[in-house]
Amino acid sequence: MPETFNFTGEITPPVYNDHFLFAEHLQRPYECPECPSNIGLLTAAGGSCDYFVNGAKHRLDRDQVFFISRGSTLAVRNRTKDVYPALLFFHSRLPDLVMFSLQYGGEVLLEKPFDTLPYDFSYLERTHADAGIFTTILQLIDLGAGSGSFAALQADMAIRRLFEDLVQKNQEAYKHSQNIQALKASTRLEIFKRISTAKDWMEAHYQDGPTLEAIAAIASMNSQHFLRMFKQVYSITPHQYLIDCKLKKARQLIENNDLTINDICQAIGFESAFSFSVLFKKRFGMPPSHFRKT
Repeated sequence: MPETFNFTGEITPPVYNDHFLFAEHLQRPYECPECPSNIGLLTAAGGSCDYFVNGAKHRLDRDQVFFISRGSTLAVRNRTKDVYPALLFFHSRLPDLVMFSLQYGGEVLLEKPFDTLPYDFSYLERTHADAGIFTTILQLIDLGAGSGSFAALQADMAIRRLFEDLVQKNQEAYKHSQNIQALKASTRLEIFKRISTAKDWMEAHYQDGPTLEAIAAIASMNSQHFLRMFKQVYSITPHQYLIDCKLKKARQLIENNDLTINDICQAIGFESAFSFSVLFKKRFGMPPSHFRKT
């Protein structure tokens, strides 16, 4: 782990001329003072790691990834032993190049010069409970332990695929944020970050039957304000979203193991097998028993 993540020592976001992955299983306390950052991903390959983005503390555990945007400040303060911080910073040109190539396709790219104006990725700057991104970072750590041009090529391809997925998430996030009825863009961004953080938390805790008050607390809102804002952003209520999370998990369990329908019903937090079957049929067009047969 380095002494700083701003190699040039500039106040402005540093320029990375390559991808940089920092990962170390630490058996000692580690601190990195606050410095400007460019676009990257922060996670914990082991233990719980404390990152400070723009002065706010974010403790990350397994499967949690924090997307840091350009211009934000970053500090790391892990005072305990046996932690495994992992930080991936992207080539400074890659994010805008990927965004540009996805925005313009086919023959347009052959004629239109690359627009060097930076795109706004701030709608992604938050903690994401995303096992897929986390797994990719672990794979990159393994590739980095190897040597040779083939491993480097594999890593570069994985990073580009990863950022394509992130760009699509950013576009979806921006579209959802525009549903928020607020005059200032900064207000819409702040509300969206709070709502989406609560939404990610719901995806990880849906089987526990969280109350509206508990979910709203994650977004630092009162329950009525949260309910209204969530519905504005995603066009459904938090309760409807929790049900959808359960049904999607049920479909995954039906497809990938031999648990009985009753066992699956209980595993995802449904008390009534009948209501589960009715909701599953409404969501996927057939009852769970028929879905398994097909």
